[in-house]
Amino acid sequence: MNTTTARLQQIAALHAQHARQLEELVARHARATPQTIEDACSYAWMQLLTHPSISLCRPRWSALAWLTQTAMREAWRLEADRAREELVDDAALERARQRREDIAPAADEVADRHARLDLVAQLPERPRRFLLRLAMGFTYREIAKQENVSLTTTNKQIARAKRLLRELEAKEGGEHPPPGT
Repeated sequence: MNTTTARLQQIAALHAQHARQLEELVARHARATPQTIEDACSYAWMQLLTHPSISLCRPRWSALAWLTQTAMREAWRLEADRAREELVDDAALERARQRREDIAPAADEVADRHARLDLVAQLPERPRRFLLRLAMGFTYREIAKQENVSLTTTNKQIARAKRLLRELEAKEGGEHPPPGT
């Protein structure tokens, strides 16, 4: 029996014993469709067949580890290709456009936000700083720690900022001036 035939028999035995296990390993770690997982595993087996430099003499688990790594990389590549193709699809582009329109604010809403930011800019520096940290998603406890003050002080500064904003809005007559005025 020549080397090629012996190698093919070793790979066939390895495949019979570990093909299902390889698919399960890849499915567990690659977020991909079953078809993509199957294709990726087939690719890994083909690489093992066509590259005699990959040693089968080591323990079987090392060949399985190599197959798993190769199949995982192929699954990721296939999923990335599929995602790119989906973006090129006209229907997918239309869905993306619709999502953007659902998320993107209207021009009057943007103008309103700019006007509110202009009002925030009119606040005294300390309450404005507390309010902006709150707007950035910090908790009252985090703001207190950053400002090196108590939770009570933090609460009072934020309440003061909100009260001053309401007063400024009322003074503006409920209508926000155009941005930059």
